[in-house]
Amino acid sequence: MPAEAFWRGNPKQSMCAFTFDDGPHELSLELWLDTLEQGGAVGTFFFTGEWMDRHPDKARDILARGHILAPHTYHHRRMSQLSKPLFLEQLKWTELAYQDATGLPCPTFMRFPYCAFTQENLEWLAEAGYTDVEGEDSGDWAGISAAQIVSKIEPVLGNGTIVVQHANDIAKGSPEALKMLIRKAYEKGLTPVGIPEMMSSAGIDHGCRAWKLSIETPAAIDFPVDDWQPVQNDGDLLRLAYESADWRIPQFTSSFQTEYAWYDQLAAPLEWEDVKENRELFFARRFSDCYWAYARAGIRGDTFVLMDYAAKEAQADTLVYLLRWAGEQARRYQCSRMEANRDIRRMDEMCRQLGWNSEIVLA
Repeated sequence: MPAEAFWRGNPKQSMCAFTFDDGPHELSLELWLDTLEQGGAVGTFFFTGEWMDRHPDKARDILARGHILAPHTYHHRRMSQLSKPLFLEQLKWTELAYQDATGLPCPTFMRFPYCAFTQENLEWLAEAGYTDVEGEDSGDWAGISAAQIVSKIEPVLGNGTIVVQHANDIAKGSPEALKMLIRKAYEKGLTPVGIPEMMSSAGIDHGCRAWKLSIETPAAIDFPVDDWQPVQNDGDLLRLAYESADWRIPQFTSSFQTEYAWYDQLAAPLEWEDVKENRELFFARRFSDCYWAYARAGIRGDTFVLMDYAAKEAQADTLVYLLRWAGEQARRYQCSRMEANRDIRRMDEMCRQLGWNSEIVLA
């Protein structure tokens, strides 16, 4: 059976979906988020990898506020004009941008820019485990007024309708139109939902794809890592929690309201499907009488796995300090490889500069 795009949800279920392409740079994303939330609607944002790289905090905010973020290619290329290697490269780059921005694996549904795709493109997507999501074009990409957008969408707004709007710097009529369309959806007895729920209503499954950085444990560490010390007792842990809360790192700002709740998170061992945190590998980097970074890790077979880490500074050289510590610990535990699943591209570049062998691979 040939691969198909997903154009509409289940016509027997009273739900619709409002979706938004691209990503704004000058206009505030709040125009769309606030409107959705005031109307009690969930939105799905098909944004480019470039946008996620430029605005990782906003990417996280979309998810933290209960909405959906999904790929729209990396460079907003007309994908029907690309060779298969370039086509798949666009997917990979977007997935890496998504994962670096949010810390989460990337959903395997996307939208083509310009609705420009061929049957062969759909087959390539299917091979990668993806579904293309299209819908009813609002025409807001042309900068038309809110009234014009509503007049185009209202007649086709019904069970299973997927509305294609834009959240970019041209679609200035989109937020006001959205407010009116949400009201009209409720008047018609429709519930605005995210694309995952819409896909499920039609019996279509979707998953996620994740990447990791696989690093060959170095034969030697070029500089000492004396600044790193184990977090040994409750006093250390409490002070680390208080100080790291001020770093405004995503692990804290996205999920916690109080320093003590953050302390509870740091106090609980991390568990993934195939690895559990080794609390003897909970270290913090400390100098000038304060904490500057922390790292939590576990062991899987002969692989040293970085499970969580953060730093007071955002510069990439903080990853060099982290890598040196991880390399030393991996050698201590006789691990032949190391793994990380965040900051993958920057960490890969730091490995290159250190002369270490590393590779970005599917997790």
